Amino acid sequence: MRVITQRAFGGVEQLVEEDWPLPVPGPGEVRVRIRAASFNPVDVLFRRGGFGGQLPQVLGRDLSGVVDALGEGVTGLAVGEEVLCYRAGQGSNGSHAEYTCVPAVLVVPKPRRLSFAEAAALPVVALTAWQCVTRARVKRGEAVFVAGGAGGVGSMALQLLRHFGASPVLTTAGSDESAEYLVKHLGVEPGCILRYRGRTPEQLCSDVLAMNGGQRVPVALDFVGGTMKELCFAVAAVDGRVVSIVEEPADSSFNLWDETRSPLILRSLEFHFIQLGARARYAPRETWKVYREQLESLCWFFEEGALRPPAVRTVGPLSAATAREAHRLLEEGRVQGKLVMECG
Repeated sequence: MRVITQRAFGGVEQLVEEDWPLPVPGPGEVRVRIRAASFNPVDVLFRRGGFGGQLPQVLGRDLSGVVDALGEGVTGLAVGEEVLCYRAGQGSNGSHAEYTCVPAVLVVPKPRRLSFAEAAALPVVALTAWQCVTRARVKRGEAVFVAGGAGGVGSMALQLLRHFGASPVLTTAGSDESAEYLVKHLGVEPGCILRYRGRTPEQLCSDVLAMNGGQRVPVALDFVGGTMKELCFAVAAVDGRVVSIVEEPADSSFNLWDETRSPLILRSLEFHFIQLGARARYAPRETWKVYREQLESLCWFFEEGALRPPAVRTVGPLSAATAREAHRLLEEGRVQGKLVMECG
């Protein structure tokens, strides 16, 4: 089978195409013939060696396709069934390939109303958004600020927040393209979009409060990091909840533990960090069913039309050139929605 792999950490030139043996599903696993796979910012970090790992490696956490073979003990899935999967770092290889073997507990039937490309765009961003919104315990009528609403996770979080009754839902746009995407694809009111280019941190904080009637927000979700994470803390109300998915470098000047100036302490905030793969890496395998339960709930929303997938941009067919182009676009920050590669 064809895979896009790397034998050294570094730039996009490390992504190459190779022929690998067809993997064989072990007990509790299924083999999926991949039809589409998507790209996530975490793929760039893995490619650079930010998380270490053994080489060679095949990247990719999202996929949709058709069940090709069942391992011993697998029930509830059938050969030929159309599925989507969150690979969770556990399997024979990543999703940027023609086939992969994954634990059956990470595989769910594909919603019929979605194409393979749309389904492949979902697992990482939909699961991450779901965990962020539920961890924040968002209540109907609460104002929420979302840093990074035009990205894949943001696209899902904005819809979930609207479904759960949050109001107003405020978010950011760094370009005309992002602002247009938020309005046309996600239905965000122009008055709820913070255009942050050229604004100081003080001005941005003032802008967000003005958008919320002069009040701080009970909930802030950070999908960007850096100055946007600081803004999330700055606009959070007393006893508010801040949730982030972006880690900061060890030398970050933003000190949450300085009792004289940390908003976490001064305004008695809650802070939660969502690391989607933590359960698959550190928790017992019998707890992984949480992924499947959450994916099944999300797929129901998509099947009923209550949620829409992020806008999908097909970068090209399975090839090193396609993967390199997707990584370049992610590094440049020029992505609204999700980038998808056709694998078969």
